[in-house]
Amino acid sequence: EQNDIDDAPILADLKEDERLAVLADTHAGLILQMSPEAATRLGVTEEMGGADYNARLSTYSPLGQSQAMALNDRMHQDLQMIDYSQLTTSSQLTYDILGYGYEAAARRNQFQFGNATPIGYSSPYALSQLSGPHINLPRLLLTQHPLRTAKDAEHYVARLSELARGLTETQETLLLDAGNNVVPPLFALEGAVSSIEGLTQTPPAEHVLIRHFTEKLDAITTLETEIREELLVKAILTVENEIYPAYQNLAATLTDLKEAAGSDAGIWRLEDGKAYYQLALDAYGAGGMTAEEIHTVGLEEVARISAEMNAILDRLGKSAAGTAGERFAALAEEPENIYPNTDEAKEIVLDDLRKQVADVTEIAPQWFKTIPTQGMEIKRIPAYEENTAPGGYYTLPSLDGTRPGIYWINLKDTADWPKHTLKTLTYHEAVPGHHFQISLQQGLEDFPLIRNLAFYSEYLEGWALYAEELAAEMGMYDDDPLGNLGRLGAELFRAGRLVVDTGLHHKEWSREEAITWMVKHTGETEASVTREIERYAVLPGQAVSYKLGMIKMKELRARAEDRLGEKFDIREFHEAILMQGSMPLPILDQTIENWIVEQEKGLISFGN
Repeated sequence: EQNDIDDAPILADLKEDERLAVLADTHAGLILQMSPEAATRLGVTEEMGGADYNARLSTYSPLGQSQAMALNDRMHQDLQMIDYSQLTTSSQLTYDILGYGYEAAARRNQFQFGNATPIGYSSPYALSQLSGPHINLPRLLLTQHPLRTAKDAEHYVARLSELARGLTETQETLLLDAGNNVVPPLFALEGAVSSIEGLTQTPPAEHVLIRHFTEKLDAITTLETEIREELLVKAILTVENEIYPAYQNLAATLTDLKEAAGSDAGIWRLEDGKAYYQLALDAYGAGGMTAEEIHTVGLEEVARISAEMNAILDRLGKSAAGTAGERFAALAEEPENIYPNTDEAKEIVLDDLRKQVADVTEIAPQWFKTIPTQGMEIKRIPAYEENTAPGGYYTLPSLDGTRPGIYWINLKDTADWPKHTLKTLTYHEAVPGHHFQISLQQGLEDFPLIRNLAFYSEYLEGWALYAEELAAEMGMYDDDPLGNLGRLGAELFRAGRLVVDTGLHHKEWSREEAITWMVKHTGETEASVTREIERYAVLPGQAVSYKLGMIKMKELRARAEDRLGEKFDIREFHEAILMQGSMPLPILDQTIENWIVEQEKGLISFGN
């Protein structure tokens, strides 16, 4: 049984650091064998991920949920075997991070619906318009599944059948959840059906998974023509006879569930929904703050950022009518700020993004001691995802360096991306944001693999939002007041998330109320705000992680600057933040406090 959790090695006769290291590697292996998708994303060895893991996919049925919960219980118990007092400082950090993640998962798994997890936090719904096997698995096959050898090609075909199984099992989980009165919101079901229709509208031989496979097969020069044709025919038949029927059955189930979904968007509509929401907030960096307190912080931040934006708009002589967001939005109506909504113009957008990355990368060594070596590509979000995908996101590179990171941008409508807003997206998703942070983490030596499986949104997104403001310090907006307005507009948007996320899930706002508030105060288009609000509805709490993480990182920097005075070195501070990897905010706070004390004593900081 690939998900057996009774194979942990005997840890007797090892030093406590070694015991923890063996336990951490064992847990990583168990998680990766349970989730071959994670093994593929990271590009681990078969020794760690299990033999032929690229030919397999997770179990998405209720059985898979039970297995995840059982694994969490086991790992939680295993960690108690370690004597914390006997660990070195670096091992104590790993222990703290794992303990936090296991505890968060255990608390989340008390709620018997959605996606159970062995470490960290997961969403309440098995599927939505934004994520789920119907979207995530094709994305995995198209962007992360290796296709360099004949064996890779055989695994790809095997995974096509696995995809069909995953869709059928997701259907089972949805129906079980529905029996417990847990159904995604109506718009989430409709969005998921729309995505399925987009993925099944072409003849099987022309499907995006087949086109991709064909292109990759042509590049495998060692593959005999006869075998190539056999694999391609088998892939097409699998799409036709297995994947399309599974998608159609899933769509039918989603359609049947619409009547039970209702129009309410917040998690409060579920039994124990408010308790779940507080758990979600804590998992995303609330640190014990209530939803009401976070709502207040959001309103205060919106007021502060709006005042800064209004001052710049006044200096530029722009119309004084409306909120800062509405005044900012008016800039998007000026023809010189808009890219035409054509394929040719969208290629120009991508070229502009590449130049922005090159410019900020050139001066990064002045602000960072360690520069990542992994490559990064910039791509458009596929057309079948555009209607429900966010404006941009990042997918991580493989650990072995064979697959680069990817900075994705949604170019369904270029009006969503006025020219003065693009720099900030680049600094968030790429450099010095997600690509820098994740690539640096993946390059750390002697870094427990399991910590690459424990991503904390409040750290990742907090860093990326901090990176947007850092880019201004780096001079990337010098002589570019409109670009700086774009930066403030992005921060305003993240502050607004504190308001609307708590509005939806705590104050019981409707989807429409949240959209109206967000459009008025941020100036974003109604279409883009609608996608965002629908995202927050199905991922309760995640939207608050950006601003809460940024606030904490700025607080830590201010503390370090105040305590260290002339000793403060921004390159060393960033090294301290980044070169220990992703972690929850309370642990980050203690880590940076320890670093400050070391600096005060004149000790050498950790890192390269």
